[in-house]
Formats: sequence, C-alpha cells, structure tokens
Amino acid sequence: MSQFKFRPVGGGLNTRSVTVNLIIVNVIFFVAKYLALRSQRLDLDNLLGLYHPLSPNFHWWQIVTHMFMHASIMHLLFNMIGLFFFGRMLENVWGAKRFLIFYLVCGLGASAIYIGWETWSAVAELNRIYGGNGWEHLTEYTANGEMVGESLEAMYGLLFIPMIGASGAVFGLLMGAALLFPNTTIYIYGAIPVKLKWLAIIYGLVEIYSGYANSQGDNTAHFAHIGGMIFGFILVQIYKRSRNNFY
Repeated sequence: MSQFKFRPVGGGLNTRSVTVNLIIVNVIFFVAKYLALRSQRLDLDNLLGLYHPLSPNFHWWQIVTHMFMHASIMHLLFNMIGLFFFGRMLENVWGAKRFLIFYLVCGLGASAIYIGWETWSAVAELNRIYGGNGWEHLTEYTANGEMVGESLEAMYGLLFIPMIGASGAVFGLLMGAALLFPNTTIYIYGAIPVKLKWLAIIYGLVEIYSGYANSQGDNTAHFAHIGGMIFGFILVQIYKRSRNNFY
C-alpha cells in the first residue's frame, strides 16, 4: 500500500509551482529554437543539445540545457504531459526544493547513463573492427580525427548526434510517482485504466528491450529513460531514509 494519497490540486494553475515553471521554460526553449532557426539560421539543438564529452561539439552548459530542448511539438507535448501529471504529485509531497532537485538529478543521471551506454557500445564495436583496443582508437580519433569508413561509422552517433529532451527526467518522475502512489489509477488516452506501479514496470521493460534491440532508424535514447528511472528509484530511497537529505 502507498503511504501517500494523491489529491489533485484544483483552482487552476499555480504559477509558483516548480512543475508549471519547468513547463514554461521548456516551451520558451522550444519557441526560441524555431525562431532562431527561422530568423538566424541558427540550430539551437547543436548548441544546446548534449554531445558526448569527447565530441568536438561538446560544451559544458549542454549538461543542463539539453533537458529543455525538444525535437518536435509531439516530443515536447508528451514530455510536458508527463511532467505536469507526475510532477504535481511529487511536488505536492516533497515541496518545491526537493522536487526540483529530484527532477534535475534524474535528468542529469539519465544523460550520464546514456552516455556511458553509448560509449560502451561504440568501444565494443571498435573492438570488433580492430580486434581490441577500442578505447584507444576512440580517444585517438577524438584527438586527431583520422578515422574513416567503418570505424567512423561506429562512432558517428556517439560523437556527432546530440541528445535532447526532458524524457530522462520525466521517466524519473514516473518512477517516483509509482513508488509513492503505486495503486493510483491513471487513464491512458483517457480510456485505459492502469495503476502507476504497472505503468512504470511496463515502460521500464519496453525501454530495456528497445535499448538492447537497437532497431535501425530508432533515434530514441532508451537508456536515458532507463537511467532516469534508476536515479528516480535511488533518490526516493534516499528521501525516505531522511527528511534532511536534499532539503
């Protein structure tokens, strides 16, 4: 049984809510992205999306800014729906500071696990190509840019495609909500009832399968979603042990 009961807050949007303000910031970044592309021919995904630390396109601020960039209106919409529903649940329980820390740590943890997985995959592929020493070949390429052909193809996604979106943080919120309100029922598409605990389990299994399947043309960062859920689980355990941890 859950130790909390979720009571929806009525009376319209609370503009002091961290959840609402995070949504506003995400929308502002999305609008700015299209205005910059249309007026200045500036692709903010390349500037603010997260590149691998070994990529020549990496900048330190991308560690945070990538969480506020989205590829399309549907990408933004689905993430903001998840942020709104799960975020309100957790913010109502923890308060603004704890919730904001939870959200950001889940997002940062998601990106760390995604980068770790992608690095491991690229090194494994380079090991296959060269019969070992994959890491040495990767660092050599980033130093002088001399790799071509199959070896460069193995690393192209790792080094030259940025990760964007709030999905990792939102999956962390899903995990947090499922742990605190496991038997709360939500309605998918407004019609299909499912308890939060089962929703988290189903999504987790789907993301694990999809991440390992690595289907051609699948540009979703599945291991970022898994990473968000892992960090969400860890933080909830920390929060349960002491009310003084992380505010």
